[in-house]
Amino acid sequence: MAAAGGAAWLVAGAARAQGAVDAGPGEVATGPDGAATTGTGGPLTPPPGPSPAGPGVTTDAGTGDGGATFEPPRALADTNVPYPAGAPTPARPVVVTVQLLVDVNGAVQKVDLKTPPQPPFDDAVAAAARGFRFAPGRFGGSPVPVAITFTHTFLPPPPASPSAAPADEGPARTSVLRGRLIELGTRAPVTGATVSALVGGRHYAVDADARGRFRLPLPPGPADITVNAPSHNPFAQHETLSARQELAVSYFVERDRYDPYEIVVVGEQRREEVSRISLRGAEIRQIPGTFGDPFRVVQTLPGVASVVSLLPYPIVRGASPSSTGFLLDGTRVPLLYHLLVGASVIHPEFIDEIQFFPGGAPAPYGNYTGGIIDGRTARARPDEHLLDFDANLLQVGGFVRGPIKPLGVTVTAAGRYGYPGFLLGLATDQVSLAYWDYQLRLDGGNARDGWTVFFFGARDELDTVPANADPNVANPPLSPSLVLAFHRADLRLHHGFGGVEATARAVLGYDTTLSMGTDFSLLTAEPSLTLRWKRDDGLTVSGGVLGTVRDVTQGAGAMAATNPLSMITSTLGRMEIGSAYLEALWRPTPRWLIRPGVRADGYSDNTATRSGVDPRLTLRYKLHDRDLPDVKPGTDDSGIWLKASAGIYHQPPRFVLPLPGLDMMPLKYGLLRSYQTSLGAEIPFAQRFQLSFEGFFNYMDPTLFDLSVNNATVGTAGNAGLLPTSIITPPMDGQEFIDRLTKPQTGRAYGLEVLIRRQSKTGVFGWLSYTLSRSERYRDGRWAAYDFDRIHLVNLVAGLPLRRSWDIGVRWQYQSGKPTTINDDPTLPPGNGYNGGRGTGYLRFDLRVDKRAVWKKWLLDFYVDITNVALLPEEVTPGTVIRYVLPTVGLRGRL
Repeated sequence: MAAAGGAAWLVAGAARAQGAVDAGPGEVATGPDGAATTGTGGPLTPPPGPSPAGPGVTTDAGTGDGGATFEPPRALADTNVPYPAGAPTPARPVVVTVQLLVDVNGAVQKVDLKTPPQPPFDDAVAAAARGFRFAPGRFGGSPVPVAITFTHTFLPPPPASPSAAPADEGPARTSVLRGRLIELGTRAPVTGATVSALVGGRHYAVDADARGRFRLPLPPGPADITVNAPSHNPFAQHETLSARQELAVSYFVERDRYDPYEIVVVGEQRREEVSRISLRGAEIRQIPGTFGDPFRVVQTLPGVASVVSLLPYPIVRGASPSSTGFLLDGTRVPLLYHLLVGASVIHPEFIDEIQFFPGGAPAPYGNYTGGIIDGRTARARPDEHLLDFDANLLQVGGFVRGPIKPLGVTVTAAGRYGYPGFLLGLATDQVSLAYWDYQLRLDGGNARDGWTVFFFGARDELDTVPANADPNVANPPLSPSLVLAFHRADLRLHHGFGGVEATARAVLGYDTTLSMGTDFSLLTAEPSLTLRWKRDDGLTVSGGVLGTVRDVTQGAGAMAATNPLSMITSTLGRMEIGSAYLEALWRPTPRWLIRPGVRADGYSDNTATRSGVDPRLTLRYKLHDRDLPDVKPGTDDSGIWLKASAGIYHQPPRFVLPLPGLDMMPLKYGLLRSYQTSLGAEIPFAQRFQLSFEGFFNYMDPTLFDLSVNNATVGTAGNAGLLPTSIITPPMDGQEFIDRLTKPQTGRAYGLEVLIRRQSKTGVFGWLSYTLSRSERYRDGRWAAYDFDRIHLVNLVAGLPLRRSWDIGVRWQYQSGKPTTINDDPTLPPGNGYNGGRGTGYLRFDLRVDKRAVWKKWLLDFYVDITNVALLPEEVTPGTVIRYVLPTVGLRGRL
C-alpha cells in the first residue's frame, strides 16, 4: 500500500510486487456459534519491507525515485465479525475479502466486496467493517485516506467429538504445526490466508501473517490441513503429528490465475497532465505485434502514425521523427529501438510504466517540439529476487536481480542478443542484421534517501552486399553498411528533508554511428539538480537546473567532399546547453487543477548562440461527478473532466532520424519552434471504461530537417530511402541535399483524437483509438500535405485472460494512405501538384497467444506472436508494395 497527495493505492503483483501484496487489520475465523475459534484480530501492522510505490508516490519527473514515509492505518479496537444469525451451515470455510477506504479521521467511508457474493456472510463482514475505527494512515506525517483489504473466514461447525473431553476444552494441544504459505510459481508469500486443521473430529484454525507464516497448536495424531486464501485455489494436505512435536512445513498454494505482469491500482488517481497516456502491466507486455516490448505499444495510441510499419520511427501529431523525444526516466536515449523489427534497447523487465505525451508535455520535458515517450523504471526492493529468461525466433535475453545484503545494495543485470538476420535470410541473402544490449543497475538506500547507478548500452549492425561486389558471384559475402552504438552511465542521488525532495544526477555517454565509411562519435555529460516542495495537497512546486556538454568527432569518411552530409556536419564540434525550469501544481478547489510552468534553454556551439523561453499551462476542471458502482464518489476517477493546454516548445536542429552521435545539427540553422494547444474531455463509465477525446492544433515555425521523400514526381522512390544508410549517404547532388534539409518551412498539424479504454486484470482489457488529423507544410504559396500525413488512424487492441492460464490478444490497425506527388508543377490546381494524391491505405492484423505453466518456484510462459497474420500488403512508395508476415514463437521463464 502507499498513498500520496490524498491518493490511496493498493498495488499487487504476482511477480512484480512492490512490497507486501495485501495487509489488513487482521483476520478472525468464526464458527456458527459466533465465537472466534482462532485468529489474530487486533491492530493493523505494516507489511514487511518498504511500502510499495504506486504512480502517485513517484515525485520526481526525471528519476522515477522519491516518495515520503508512509504509515498505514492501525486498528484501535477488535475487528471481529459476528456469525450472521440464521446463516446456513457451510460445508467448508467461507472466505470474505473486502476493501476498506479509511479516511483522514480513521473512519471507514466505503466497503467494497472483492470476493464473489456469498450472502449473508459478505453482508455480515460489510456491516461489521463499517464500524471499525482506525488511527488514520499518514504520508509524510499528514493524515491521508488509504485503501486496505480485510479478510474474514467463517468456519464450518465441528462434528460431534468422540473424545471424552469437555466440548469447551477439547483434546490437549501438545503438538504444533508451523510453517509458511508460498505462492506456487512465484515464491511470493500468501497473505490473507486461513489455515484450518481437522484432528479427531474437531476443527482448529489460525490466520497467516503478512509474511505468509503461521503457527497452529494441535492435538497429536492425523490431521487434515486446508488453506483458504483470497484469489487462490483451496489447498489440502494430510499430516501426522506426534506428541510434543513441532512440525515445520512449507505449503505451495496455487493462485486462481497467474499474470506475471499484474499490477493493479485501486483508488483515486490524481490527474496532473492533459495529454499523458500511461500504460502498465499486460498493457505494455502482451500486445500483439510488439513482441512483448513496452515502447512499441506507443504505435497503437492516438496521434501516432508510422513511416513504414517495419521501421521504429513514429510520426507523432504530424511532426518529423527527430522532433519526438525518446527518454528513460526523463533523460534522452539516442537509440530507443533496434533496427527494423527489433525490440527497444532496454530490457522490458526494467520498464515499470510507459508515459506518452503526444503533446502538451509539462515544463520538465524540453528540447523537443513533438511528442515525448518516457519509459519509467522502478527502484528494486532490498529483498527482491528475480531470474527471468526469454528466447524466441528473433532474440534471446536474460534478467537477474538480487540483493547484496552486507552492502545494502540490490543488483540488477540484463542483456539480450538479437538475430533477426535469421528470418531475413529465409527471404534474401542480400542483407543481415544483428544487435545486442546490456543493462547493469545498483540501487542503495530507500525511496526517500538513496542512490542509483545505472549502466546501459546497445549496438546494431546491418550487413549488406558491398557496392563494388562482383555481380557474377553467387551468395557474395556481406560487409557492415551501418553500425549504431551507444553507452550510458546514469548516476543518481536523492534525499528528502522536511517537505522537500532533492535529486542530483549525472549522465555520461558515448555514441557512435558508422555508415559506409561515414563515422560520427559523440561524448556527452549531463548534470542536473531538481527540487520538489509540497506544501499540502493544494500546492506543489518543483524546479530544476540542467546542463549538457557535447563533443562530436567526425572521421575521414564523414568529412569527405564526396559526402553531401559533410557540407552540413563539417562545423559540428563542441556544444553546450543550459536549462532551467519552474512549475507548480495548484488545486485552489477540488474541482480545479492549474499547472503553470516555464522553461528556459540556452544553446551554444562554434557557429552560433541561441536561446528559447517556453511558457506552458495546463488546466483541468471537474465538470460533473458521476455515481459509478466501482468508483469512489468525489475522486478524480469519478468525474467528467474538461482539460486544456497551451505552450511553446523549442529544440535545436536535429537530423531527420534519431541516430547515435548524429542528432543535433549546427546552431547556425536556428532553433525549431512549435506552438501547441489542445482542448478535450474525459468521461468515466462503469466497469472501468473511460472515454477520452482531445482536439489539438500545433503550429510549427520554423521546422527544419524534416524527413521527406516525395520531392520527385510519381513513380520514383523519392530522393532518399528510409534506412539511415541511404539518408546519411544520399544519391543526390550535395547542394540539393542541403537545401532540402535546411530550408526553413512553416508547418501545422490539427485533428481530433479519441480513446476508449478499459483497464482490468480479470476481464477484457484494451482500447480503441481513432485519430482524424492533417499535417501540412506551407510550400509555393499553399498548404500541402506532409509526406507522412495520414488522415485516418485506427487501432483496436484487446486482451482476454482465459481459464487455465491462457491469454489471447488481438490488434487491428488501419492507416490511410500517405500523400503522393502527381505532378510537381505548383501552377496546377490543388490535387494535381506536390503531394496532391494519396497512396493506398494500410491494414494489418496481429495475434498473440500466451500459455503459462506453473511449478513450485517458477513460471513458464509459452507464446506465439504473429505480426500481419493475414499477409496483407503495404505500400512503401508509389508502385512499390511489400507483403510480409513476422511470426515468432517464444518461451519465457521466471524464477
